[in-house]
Amino acid sequence: MRWDAVVRLTHWSVALGFLLNRLYLTVPGSLWHRGIGLTVAGLVLLRLLWGVTFARGPARLSAFIPTPHSLIQHLRELRSRTVPQTLHHNPLGAIGIWLTWLLLLSIALTGWGQGSALAWRWPLDLWHLWLIEALTAVVCVHVLAVIAMSVWLRRNLIAAMLPGRRRGLDE
Repeated sequence: MRWDAVVRLTHWSVALGFLLNRLYLTVPGSLWHRGIGLTVAGLVLLRLLWGVTFARGPARLSAFIPTPHSLIQHLRELRSRTVPQTLHHNPLGAIGIWLTWLLLLSIALTGWGQGSALAWRWPLDLWHLWLIEALTAVVCVHVLAVIAMSVWLRRNLIAAMLPGRRRGLDE
């Protein structure tokens, strides 16, 4: 099984938008920078709306709400390398996803606020930069975790986000 088209499209589009703006391939404050930032925010909102309406199975937002019990159980499974092979997010991954969405929307809001006549520039510019740094750290942890878990558990986790079908996983 693989993630549905909306999940994959929003994931890779948000990743591209983040990279374009984060790596300063657009000039901060420019029309392109603002447009990409607002597009990323719109994609996050689309994914959230999709997750509570039409998404099925593990793509539904209710499918990956981490609890203290599930987090403790997952940490035990990691320690013993008995992590079940499913398409679902593990509790640590779910925390990362919710944090990523919160940071992306906060970055868009503070970025919009900097250019708005309704807000003052400081401290929004500082908050915007801090949120970007925090998101950069979360993205780095995400990429490293996917690589590490793929190697450690001998599973190609990236395949679920690419076109095609994953074999051997629960539907």
